Amino acid sequence: MKVGTTSKPKSVTIKNAGTKGDPSLDVQMETASPSMFAVKSQCKKTLAPGKSCKASVTFKPSGVTPQTGNLMIFDNAGASPQLVGLSGTGTPPKKK
Repeated sequence: MKVGTTSKPKSVTIKNAGTKGDPSLDVQMETASPSMFAVKSQCKKTLAPGKSCKASVTFKPSGVTPQTGNLMIFDNAGASPQLVGLSGTGTPPKKK
């Protein structure tokens, strides 16, 4: 991806693995490096047991070195936050 250019979104699926009778999850997402990795959630704040939703993440490199980050999924489950590793490498813009 060219430095300073935003990538096409990549989709991540979030699922509440609970079953009927289990509590709903309160879900919130963010990235550790919002200037490079941006998240747009299509999830409602509450995710019912057995349901899933999608979040889209884009990458906008600030340099040509490999860059990493995490999508952090905060919820009221025991292992919160869950992390999805993100990485990308910028390429130099074309010279005129």
